[in-house]
Amino acid sequence: MFSGDFSASRRTLIAARETLRALKDAVGEAEALAALGDLSLREGAIRVAAATYRDGLRRLGSRSASQVRWRLHTGLGDALRKTGSLADAAREFRIAIAATEKIAAGLRLEERRSGFLSGKWSAYTKLALIEQARGRLAEAFAVSEQMRARQMLDLLARGRVHGPTTLPVQEQDLRRRITILTQRLESTEELHEPVVRERSLSARSSNTTREELDAAQKEYARLLQRLRESDPTYASLVSAGIRSWKDVAAQLKRDQVFLEYLLTDSACIVFVVTSDTLAAIDLKASRQNLADLVAFSRKTIDRKGTHELWRAPLRRLYLNLLEPVAAAGYLREKRSLLIAPHGDLQFLSFAALIVPGSPDRFLVDRFQIAYAPSATVWLQLGERRFRSLPNGVLAMAPHVKRLPGSKKEASAISRIYGRNALVRMSSDATPRQLRAALPKAGVVHLATFGVLNKHNPLFSFIELAPEGQDDGRLEVNEVFGLPLSGQLIILSACQTALGSGALADVPPGDDWVGLVQAFLNAGARSVVASLWPVEDRATGELMEQFHERLATDVSPVTALVEAQRALLRNRPTASPMYWAAFLVSGRSE
Repeated sequence: MFSGDFSASRRTLIAARETLRALKDAVGEAEALAALGDLSLREGAIRVAAATYRDGLRRLGSRSASQVRWRLHTGLGDALRKTGSLADAAREFRIAIAATEKIAAGLRLEERRSGFLSGKWSAYTKLALIEQARGRLAEAFAVSEQMRARQMLDLLARGRVHGPTTLPVQEQDLRRRITILTQRLESTEELHEPVVRERSLSARSSNTTREELDAAQKEYARLLQRLRESDPTYASLVSAGIRSWKDVAAQLKRDQVFLEYLLTDSACIVFVVTSDTLAAIDLKASRQNLADLVAFSRKTIDRKGTHELWRAPLRRLYLNLLEPVAAAGYLREKRSLLIAPHGDLQFLSFAALIVPGSPDRFLVDRFQIAYAPSATVWLQLGERRFRSLPNGVLAMAPHVKRLPGSKKEASAISRIYGRNALVRMSSDATPRQLRAALPKAGVVHLATFGVLNKHNPLFSFIELAPEGQDDGRLEVNEVFGLPLSGQLIILSACQTALGSGALADVPPGDDWVGLVQAFLNAGARSVVASLWPVEDRATGELMEQFHERLATDVSPVTALVEAQRALLRNRPTASPMYWAAFLVSGRSE
């Protein structure tokens, strides 16, 4: 906001303030004072900054001006924190958060709420760190939950929202246009070994086509917003409450530990919850360093796996993320880790972390690992009331010729479950068939191509078989309306565990959008999904091992961990590329 010439910036802001005062524009003057306070803070004049922010709040008075009020209170909180007045700083951040949440609660659509809160998440992270520094761990944990759980909780509280039965002509036209543009982008080249379950784009496709598709998808997303706002379900506002660490502890078994990570620009911490304890541990690592390690490990876990360059970053990530917890004794006698990641850790397979030793071991060798968006969401998923599910297993493999591993996978499911299995392959594996079979299926397994759309996450999709006017793509925006009731969903495709934010690839708050979130909101109890492009044949083998165990009535987490260990012990599939991408999100007991 400011150039290097602070003195010139100050003169400009003082002149602006005087002009706004003469015009009796109290809100504008308060905003100028907020900018002056920011400038003093950057100059290191902390007490001057605090006085300037207070002057702005006095000038603002009782006027609403939520954006200006948030800026003044957070600025004052920053100044007080730097002077060591932690209690006063915490009060200012709480006031800022309460003011913004009051307004956000009045916005019906989660997307609009996300846009309003964008850029305001820093108040939550700073307050959590202050409460930790004050030794108020329960309050720090509650703030972390408040930041990360809100959007998903409100979606769960609202329940499934059905779209209108009659769709406008504009919606149908946009769908057709998106289908045509997507097909134009998709590569028609023959697949070569090893095959991955991800649609590739043609190298010859033009940037113009990509831009047209992006524009069409954005227009479609805006149309969906308008349709949802007209839905009676959104006529009343819905908000769900945050749960305490004691509520989480009461649900944990003695051999379980819940790890909730919080990454901020100034510090990275992990909250540790056991059946009788809450702790907060400083990870002594920078957010950027962790992000770089995650990115490097993902880039080097490739299909070749010859140089194993991933070993160093995965070992370092263990030392950063888990060793401090182990050193404090919280992993002693534990068998199960429940993880609520944050920021770039959403892209990390904790199962693949390497525990240094003689020899080194992967974390999956020691622990069962499951994931949740937050502790409060984990609790609420466990408290949802579902109808009694049948024993049926639905398996769909629409592309058995291009993905031979998926055919083997579906055939294995048929063999393992016998009469309880309903298998749909090739042209029979359509979205219509999926919807028709859902009431009879307790487990739904989709083995196909997956596409992550980071620019428009509502359009990430699982590809089923086309039928008539239906392009076969089961998109995030369509998943929200599926009639699920506690099913286990297995997305045996590429990057199905990934999402992005409405306004950023890695949102600082809770506004992640992706297939996992959509299936959980639609009523699934848990979702098995992948973090990176997965190889077809190895995935087929992993899933066969998974179902062999799931059929013996073990939990999805146990079944996945044992299947991953089986591939890990087989030399051709020992690289984490082949087994570590898949994880279980939700409640899987």
